[in-house]
This record gives sequence, structure tokens and C-alpha cells, in this order.
Amino acid sequence: MGNRDVQSAPCQMGLRPETVAEFTRLLYIQPKYDARSASEYTIRYDNNDRVLFTVTGHKYTDRGVREFRDASGLPMFECQRTWPAWRWGKPWRVRLPGDEADLVDIKLGKGAGHNFDLTFRNALATDVKREEDRLVTVAVRKESFAFCRFSASVGGRKVMDFRESVEKNRTIHSIAASSASGYVAWRSIIEVHVADGFDFALASLISIMLCDSYFSSAAPKAKTIAAREKRLNPIMA
Repeated sequence: MGNRDVQSAPCQMGLRPETVAEFTRLLYIQPKYDARSASEYTIRYDNNDRVLFTVTGHKYTDRGVREFRDASGLPMFECQRTWPAWRWGKPWRVRLPGDEADLVDIKLGKGAGHNFDLTFRNALATDVKREEDRLVTVAVRKESFAFCRFSASVGGRKVMDFRESVEKNRTIHSIAASSASGYVAWRSIIEVHVADGFDFALASLISIMLCDSYFSSAAPKAKTIAAREKRLNPIMA
């Protein structure tokens, strides 16, 4: 299923110092109980199942804004999907609440897939003189065409691994997107490995971007669900 191992970030890097991982972390991106809902996610820490962040807002609305909040409910930043992306020159805009300035710059990759580059100002680069030396670019790349699996790298070092959780999805039965079968992809629980030295809030932001890009929000038809459940659970059918 591919290599989950991540490497230490080249240096400590993040949007804010308090969310930079001191050691490798495993996070779970949990969609709303109804896995077909487009409305929200909860991001939990594997070690004790503690809630780190919540993501509210809908994928498709007039504004199309996801709102990230910390465990106490305080707003952290907003992620807005722009449409069409070519008109605005970027697929998403990430800003502080009530602020128009962009926290990150995102450029779509060439070719098929969901590849993109995300550039941000490193809040921990306090010992550099030139502003351009504070900028860090994260390369987000799809690692498999057969599975939902992505990586994020900085300077050739893999600092994040994103994939569907085999363990956590045993009772959700995610349907793989396939034009041949007509299935619609349900949102799955995602596991994200984050390297030490990398911002796990930024990793969560990238993960939500991937979830909203990769998984459909449309509900499967009742016949499709019944057929899928029968095939997955023949004894119960």
C-alpha cells in the first residue's frame, strides 16, 4: 500500500509556532457521521483521540468557505474554494477570519490528478534577513492512481502522508469513484502522518483541500448502496 514513512522537515516550519509537530504525528480526518455530508470534519490526534481542530462550512455554497477552528472553538483561518480556478489564478484562498490577505499561494500542477504547490511564509524563520528566504513551498502529489494516496514534500523530503484509513473505514465502506461502475465516492476517514518540524494545522488544511477535491459530496442512489452492501456483506443480505 505504499510507504507511510515521513522524514523530518528540513527545518521547523509552519503558519504558527504552536502547531508545529515536535515528533511524528498520526492524525485522523473524520467526516461528519453521515459520510456523504459535505458540511464538516473533525481532526483528531491518534494518541488519545483528542480533537485538535474542527472544520465547518459547506463545500458548495454562495461563498464555499471552510472554517477551521481549534479545539476550544476559536477560529483559526478560512479556506475558500474559487470557481472557476482559472479566473482567479488559484483553486483556493486561505485567509485569517475577517482578513483579505492570503496566507498561502496555491498553484495547480500540470497534467491529470490533484497535484498542486502551496507556498507560505514560515512563521518560525526568524533568523533570516530576506523576506524570500521565509517562503516555503510544499509539493502535494498523488502517489497512486488506484488508491486515494497523496504525499507532501519540502525540498525533496516527504513531510506528510495522506491516505484512506484501512482500519477506520471497515464499517464505512467507502465506494471508489469509477466512471465505469457509476459509483460515487463517499467521504472516508483519512489518516495523515505528519513529520516532526512540520505544521500539523497546515497538514490538516492540505488534507481538507484533498478531501474536497477527491471525494464527491453527492449521495449514492439507494439501489447503488443496497447492491454495494450486499456485495460487502453477503451473509447479512
